[in-house]
Amino acid sequence: MELAHSDHEMAYTVNLAGESIIAGEWNSSVEVDGEIPTPTSPWKEVCQFADREAHHREFERRLTPGIRQQRQITVCPIDGFVLFAETFLSTRQRTWMYSLSFAVSPAIQPRAAAETHEILVDGTGVKGLLLPLAFPEWKQGFNQGSIMIIDNEIRVTYRVAARRFYFPVFLTLWRVDHQAATAKDALNRTDTFPELTWRHLTVSECLRKVSSDEAVGYRIQIGDRQWVLYRSLTPPANRAVLGKNLISESLLGRFKPNGTVAPLVEVELDDEDEIE
Repeated sequence: MELAHSDHEMAYTVNLAGESIIAGEWNSSVEVDGEIPTPTSPWKEVCQFADREAHHREFERRLTPGIRQQRQITVCPIDGFVLFAETFLSTRQRTWMYSLSFAVSPAIQPRAAAETHEILVDGTGVKGLLLPLAFPEWKQGFNQGSIMIIDNEIRVTYRVAARRFYFPVFLTLWRVDHQAATAKDALNRTDTFPELTWRHLTVSECLRKVSSDEAVGYRIQIGDRQWVLYRSLTPPANRAVLGKNLISESLLGRFKPNGTVAPLVEVELDDEDEIE
């Protein structure tokens, strides 16, 4: 798995087995209390990390009125996934309307599942799954957003009333023998895609359940592989998720067979910049 990045345009290309999966600019927008905020600073890279298991970069800029916008991209080539995430931070309760779109290569056929929120990705020698982790797995009863495909573009909308929110998108890809693959019901999970699930985790602090605008946690399972994702949205605090104590800003880890978590990326919280 490879990823090309342009700092100036914030454009990305995700390739697997020589096939382009996602290509184009990272397009997102947000309305805050019914108004579109204006950037007051350029994008600045605030974190970079790379080893054989993970390549991680974070960017930040300021918006009016007193909002910090952060973008995160993490590529884990051995595990076979890319994590895109955006964070919006404010000190006040606000009503957010967030929109995100991914341009998919013309050679790729994205398909929305009928009852769940994942997008199935199908190419000549590649298959994949795109999971909007901030959404629940099942569509029934959910009215805070939507995910759809229009002209080979994946479009996501999300509405939330909070001081802060985190929106991660998990894209996993794997090579396939296209001749051996069988195409059954395109709108449902098929035998060519592994079983999957994801869950929102409870985050606790001093025996108190933490609200989703303080910190969030997710557990992702695809086939027999599982990962955990944690993100703090406030200054440092000793919190626990799945029984693991954390004082970091974020953690992305892989579950080992014995149930422990092997960190892929762990970022210490930088609290030197106060939100205006």
